[in-house]
Amino acid sequence: MSVQFREIQLPQNPSQWQPKNIKIASNFLPTSKPNVPEIKGRLLRGMAEIIADVESDRSDSITPLEWTYCLWAKAEWDIKNPVKRSYPVGNRTREISEAIWLIAQDNSRLKQQLLWRLALHHSHQLENAASSNSPVLDRSLVECFAEFANTATGIDALPVQIIKILTRNLPEYELAKLSWQYLKTPVEMLKKAQLPATIPVIDRAGSHLAGIFAKNQISDLSGVEWLLRCLKEMPAPHQLAAVEELLVSISTDIIKNQRSKLVEWLRSEYDPKLQLLSDTGKESLRRWIGELNYSYFQKTVDLVARMLRLSEAEIKQLEERRDFWANYSDRIQRVRLLLPQSSVSTIGYQLQFDVDILPEDGSELTEVCIFQLDSYYAMEFLRGRGAEIRLIKRSKESDRLLFVKKELSLKRIRKLGGEVHDRVFMWQTSCEKWLRQKKILPNEGTKSFQGMSQYYGKYDATNGLRMPEPQEQKEREVLLKKWQKQMENL
Repeated sequence: MSVQFREIQLPQNPSQWQPKNIKIASNFLPTSKPNVPEIKGRLLRGMAEIIADVESDRSDSITPLEWTYCLWAKAEWDIKNPVKRSYPVGNRTREISEAIWLIAQDNSRLKQQLLWRLALHHSHQLENAASSNSPVLDRSLVECFAEFANTATGIDALPVQIIKILTRNLPEYELAKLSWQYLKTPVEMLKKAQLPATIPVIDRAGSHLAGIFAKNQISDLSGVEWLLRCLKEMPAPHQLAAVEELLVSISTDIIKNQRSKLVEWLRSEYDPKLQLLSDTGKESLRRWIGELNYSYFQKTVDLVARMLRLSEAEIKQLEERRDFWANYSDRIQRVRLLLPQSSVSTIGYQLQFDVDILPEDGSELTEVCIFQLDSYYAMEFLRGRGAEIRLIKRSKESDRLLFVKKELSLKRIRKLGGEVHDRVFMWQTSCEKWLRQKKILPNEGTKSFQGMSQYYGKYDATNGLRMPEPQEQKEREVLLKKWQKQMENL
């Protein structure tokens, strides 16, 4: 079977075919050349001509590209060119180098190139790269830097300081100190100085930053923010080593002033990676997080006591709760603060951390603090007729209800049940024993309880707090029965 195709017929192109729009546009072509200035190219001159301009004080004739070539080729040119008779033997190279540094004082591009190359030169020397066949900067230019440095001011002060440090013993530590003085991370500092930020010594400088922070007891906002930027800039292994050093070195006043921001960052970054830390580091981080959480509770109680219109008895009640939990601060792994709207309206503008609103449900107004302890959640009701503490076992469901669920009313919290303890006369001794039975212990090394008299506050790790005298115990039992009736009516 054969198939035949019909021949395709195409229309013939006109002899002078031209798109219509192009033909119209051609009518508007200019009849003369546009008035654009012609730029004549200039060949790069040799070193002899560039050096002649330097010696004759004609530096304005040297282009930026020629300066780059000059700094690159000068070492070789010095060797190949004989000394002129007009110069004492051996001084010509130095005088040309001095002239270049003098020109650089008013030529920012040249100055930046000289300082950049000089920093690289000393970095190479520091890393034992003296065997390099391509010197970064001519030796005489290196030697003449000292005269430039003696007169350097303003924006030149920082790069001069850094370059001087690169020639000293222990430059890593000196650079770390300079980083703190300028409140710039090492990399930020080199960028500010317009020097290469990739020199190896900068990475080693990071290993001293945590020690400087701890030694100088830095706690102001700018200092804490400086350290946090430094930590975030470090590679993971260096950051871990710095964090470990901080946790071991700082033992007191960890939340002093603005250090709470450091603890918040450590909680966010390293609480999920606790296994990376040493046993000492783990214990310190837990203690720091506990102190931070307790500080939120303490500040809330202090604001409520000071700014709400409360009776002396109510204020005393709040202070007792604040002081009691200070003895357990290391055990507080997480905290949630719930305040009625009226309290938030009064003190909210002074709160520098998150709190949640307790919706009204007909219950007597009170603030509630929820502590996450090791195996339990403690719910502290700060005011009102009940003013109790409740303990419930930790579980996924209780975690969701107490720390994830947004709306949480007083009635919902009480419906969770759990074990309840009072806050009536001499409640601290009984409460300590109650918590101890559940293996919730005071901070390590506790010898006496804050907020209690010296007699009753004395603490023994085996026996706990001293029991009340018989007469006081009777008084407590009477008040306890009254409290239990009040709780039945809540």
